Amino acid sequence: MNTLTEYAYLSTDMMKKGIALTIVKDCPLMERLPYMEINGNSYKYNIESVAAGAQFYQSGAVWAESSPNWAQRSKALTILGGDADVDNFAAQTRSNVNDVKAEVLALKAKAISQKFQKELIWGGTSTTPAPDGFDGLIKLIAECDPSGVAETTLDGINNTQVLPAHATSATLTLQMVDNLFDRVLGAPPDVLLMSKRTRRKLNSLCRAGGGNLTFMSTALGTQLTAYNGIPIMIDDYIPDNVVDATTSVVNAAALDQDVARAGAADNSFMFALRFGSDGLIGLTNGWIQTVDLGDLETKDASRTRIKFYCGLALLNLKACAVLINFTDGL
Repeated sequence: MNTLTEYAYLSTDMMKKGIALTIVKDCPLMERLPYMEINGNSYKYNIESVAAGAQFYQSGAVWAESSPNWAQRSKALTILGGDADVDNFAAQTRSNVNDVKAEVLALKAKAISQKFQKELIWGGTSTTPAPDGFDGLIKLIAECDPSGVAETTLDGINNTQVLPAHATSATLTLQMVDNLFDRVLGAPPDVLLMSKRTRRKLNSLCRAGGGNLTFMSTALGTQLTAYNGIPIMIDDYIPDNVVDATTSVVNAAALDQDVARAGAADNSFMFALRFGSDGLIGLTNGWIQTVDLGDLETKDASRTRIKFYCGLALLNLKACAVLINFTDGL
């Protein structure tokens, strides 16, 4: 499995390379998220829902069989993209200053990146879901509940991958962050994903505590803060206006992305994510594709289509977790 960054460097098409790197730059998590290239338009996989048992026996005792239980998941690819028109007159008369087509395609790639970044969080949830999008982190972690894919709540009572800071709302503490780490089993998380507001609160807590923060660089040279060695990444689409929960449960289907932030609507989410074949992966068929549609009939312009057949899958129910019902206290 490659990341989008690695795909960009492997590509010999400079246009595709530039578009891929623009998307990565505007969605930092894409620099770390590995992708599995699949055949067809969906990926079906099995996950261990109940672990196998083991016990001690006396010599000659009758052995009891205990096999793991499996649950099947299926995630479909979605089509993300857009068309970009370049005015032929501008391209011919102004390209001596800047490559007009490159600038237009970079802006289109940025829009695609922002759309992906939002879907990465909100996909399949909230009162205003994107039509035809893929399931995002909130939905994937909600599906870790024993009730399975039909689950539409972040249930801090029955879902072990949902950690409620409080039944309704509480101010973030370092112990909450450490407890979130412990919900990711098998290996440590690869990143902590949070909003800028939450990062400021975490930085403040660490400075007051006298440690825990270090600094590191990504493959593209981006400077990141790390908490106990785990990189902190920011997603501008993680909300800071989540309404206070009811008995440790957040109804994902009822999340209102546009509610005004206020005293009873000031909670946020923090995600601990592990990537790879035993965790969170992206799905694709064909990676990022560009199609030159040529000159248009109705205006003096040429059109390029950028498309990305993509999706998201969680291959291990214990590889990701989310902290809910917390605020920065301000």
